[in-house]
Amino acid sequence: MTDRSHASRAGLARGALVFRWVALAWMSTIALGGGDFRRPVLAWASLLAALVWTVWISVRRGRENRGELAIDLALCGWLLLASGLVVPEDGVIRGRPFFATGYPVSAALAWGIAFGVRGGLLAGAVLGCGLIASRPLNGVPLGALEAPEIQNMMGAVVNYIAAGGAVGLVSRLLANSERAVRETTEALMNEREKAARLAERETMARQIHDSVLQSLSLVHKRGRELATSPDVPAAEVEKLADVAARQEKDLRALILRPPEDIPQGKGSLRQALENLRDREVVPIDVTVVGSIWLDGHRLQEASAAVKQALDNVIEHADATKINIFAEEDAGTVTITVRDDGKGFNFDARRFESEQKAGISRSMKGRIEDLGGRMRIETAPGEGTEVEFRVPVEDES
Repeated sequence: MTDRSHASRAGLARGALVFRWVALAWMSTIALGGGDFRRPVLAWASLLAALVWTVWISVRRGRENRGELAIDLALCGWLLLASGLVVPEDGVIRGRPFFATGYPVSAALAWGIAFGVRGGLLAGAVLGCGLIASRPLNGVPLGALEAPEIQNMMGAVVNYIAAGGAVGLVSRLLANSERAVRETTEALMNEREKAARLAERETMARQIHDSVLQSLSLVHKRGRELATSPDVPAAEVEKLADVAARQEKDLRALILRPPEDIPQGKGSLRQALENLRDREVVPIDVTVVGSIWLDGHRLQEASAAVKQALDNVIEHADATKINIFAEEDAGTVTITVRDDGKGFNFDARRFESEQKAGISRSMKGRIEDLGGRMRIETAPGEGTEVEFRVPVEDES
């Protein structure tokens, strides 16, 4: 799950949590206002269990695992059954407020957020079965229900199913939209990388054409003339050799791309990133748009963060290639490290709370110390993208 995807689902989870607390408050109000329970110990124990569980869900804040979601559904189903056991007989059809109120709906919402449409529908159906079973437990056989009572009961069942399915649909649409945005972003990034490489090749081609090729043409033409001359002056041959030597030097310098007009106290980001390829186990492609210069400390820290990202890919990702892309815009350098590995479920809050050394200290800490920020996008089977944004100059 990407960080944006997690943020969207976390927003849905927060809304469901607010609903859960409101429903719990209403359930508590009903319990306190009408204490004529058939089984008061069971009623108050069920209410206490709902309170403890709601506190636990609030602490987890949308990070529930499958086991916890199963417990949530079981508890909400039990509250429906307990409503039939604790309310006075015939109370559920004689207008007495329902003990569980709307609290069980929160389980359908949670399942919809976690598992999509099918999960929400399944949880809603389970809750519906619990609601139907609460009638006989309250001393009202299903066969004795009149048409209005059946309509009310089935309407509540439909509401459970619809709530779970609707939230599941919203969750699925958000996930699909975020996947489409991510794929579009990756496609645009690939196009930008291709455009940057093409521009670099065109620049080099112009430089080669304006210098090396012109000189080679001169050497070729003059060499032909000397080859047909019966008397070849040594000075002419030496002159051609000098031209060839100069162009060899120029071509070598062009290929090696030595820094030009280096700002005082600055270092080349391109060279620093290229140096990281010397230790590569996975093929690494480096693309830097233009010349980017950083002071020694910023260059060292940014390079160290990129190195840590590469180490994580090599150690954990099972990737076959890594792309590093860097550009400068409006005083901010953006460095992106992308791989085609297996990806993982990324939870920013959990990484923060557990203080993962690789993420929190070596990467995120370094970048934030420079006044920048780090972003991670990943999902199982979809590779990982780590983006570092660092100001060119100290903003303090």
